Amino acid sequence: MGRRQDIVAIVRSTGFASVVSLAQHFRVDTSTIRRDLDRLEQQRLIERTHGGAVPVKSADGRASSETRHRAEKAAIGAAMAERIHEGQTVLLDSGTTTLEVARHLKHQRLTVVTHDLRIGLEIAKRRSMHLVFIGGELLPQEFAMWGPTSVQQIDNMRVNVAIFGADTVLDEGLYIRASYELEVKRHMRAIAAEAFFVADSSKFGREALFKVFGFEEFTAGITDDTLDPIRAASFPVPLIRVPARRTPESETAIDDAAPERRARPERRATVDSEAGPAI
Repeated sequence: MGRRQDIVAIVRSTGFASVVSLAQHFRVDTSTIRRDLDRLEQQRLIERTHGGAVPVKSADGRASSETRHRAEKAAIGAAMAERIHEGQTVLLDSGTTTLEVARHLKHQRLTVVTHDLRIGLEIAKRRSMHLVFIGGELLPQEFAMWGPTSVQQIDNMRVNVAIFGADTVLDEGLYIRASYELEVKRHMRAIAAEAFFVADSSKFGREALFKVFGFEEFTAGITDDTLDPIRAASFPVPLIRVPARRTPESETAIDDAAPERRARPERRATVDSEAGPAI
């Protein structure tokens, strides 16, 4: 049972583990690993996917990610949507904050490209907008498509603006928890003339394993005004801070991002929402 416990720990820490890599790690046959994964899935400790396994998410885990920091994400989404011009082609990354960007788009002439099912359904409601949906394989317990089919479709496109979310924002750039999203995100960035990132203040300073982008890839980022302004000014790209209309419930949902709100030596003037340049 020790090996199976270790497998669960690896899957939970990395977000994805392939059969081949696990077999090499434990020095056993791939058939042995497949039996282990089958058994662990029966015990609801992992989720099998093509070629490996991902962590199991609780039934309410997905819902909580959509409702946590809702006011902040809505304000960020509105601010980003205002900076998109009529007639542009916009690529929206998967995520709850980019979903808020989609919800706040009021344009009459816009092409939206996405690999997120929720964003696709949101844009499909807008008769005036053109939706291009990126196909592929649906990530387990997620709403995003991925895989070689997705990459091939992305590589045949060109967009004006790409807007990315992140699991974590650190001093070195944007990070995600699972490596299987790296390829799709990087190919999406490669087809965009410019890119922006959107992340609420709770994402700053969290732990994550895989760096997906450095800040040199972005024109600017948008977050909420809970992030310390001196901390925001320390990043090498403009970080636009927008106020959120918080209810008492949303105030209690702000998690312990306190270490990232401590003052640090100021290196540049903070870009506030009123001064944010249009795209």
